[in-house]
Amino acid sequence: MIKMLDAGRYADSGALCSALCRQSLAWSDWETNVSKAMYEALRHLEGVLRYTISVRLSTYYGQEDWWSAPRLRLTYGTEEKIAEAKRKLSRASAPLTPTAVQREMTLGFWVALLGRGADYETQLWRPISAGFPGYRGRRAPLHARLDHLRVLRNKVAHQDRIGGRDLAADRRSVLTAIGYVSESVARRVDAADTALPALLANRPGVCAQRQGCES
Repeated sequence: MIKMLDAGRYADSGALCSALCRQSLAWSDWETNVSKAMYEALRHLEGVLRYTISVRLSTYYGQEDWWSAPRLRLTYGTEEKIAEAKRKLSRASAPLTPTAVQREMTLGFWVALLGRGADYETQLWRPISAGFPGYRGRRAPLHARLDHLRVLRNKVAHQDRIGGRDLAADRRSVLTAIGYVSESVARRVDAADTALPALLANRPGVCAQRQGCES
């Protein structure tokens, strides 16, 4: 079971007595639960970004499918993600509504819209910026914070180990980013997330057999 789950890779360095240490299962279970809890917080961030960005751009460009606005120039990567979303909906025989297309987009898509892109500073950031009333700063630092969280989201999605990160700081960063859009939503997410703080306070320990060898 330990080999099948590749459980040993989730433990802290020096926590196990051997490659087949049963304590690795505790670490694997803990990592799974931490990833689930962090994913929930990141899911809320994705929803908040999708809402505020789509509302601002739809209003600014005067159409729900803002990406089709004649005066808007998007990067090839952004256009391809939109095209792939449409293809996915078509294969599922689902309606190609603007809302449906946007719901297919990942956190990475929304974060990329705050990057440099094809003059995204002028085309996107200027109309989007009002959707972040709690943020006072330039586009680049906000993009850097969100891109850091995008990398975390990808690690969670690909079952990479995240237990070695400062997850308490990551959680604060997620809440801060949500708060830039809505303090009330950030408070609600914070209050509802009881799992992650509890898990961080109860990390698995070192294998008892290894502890005995070291004492």
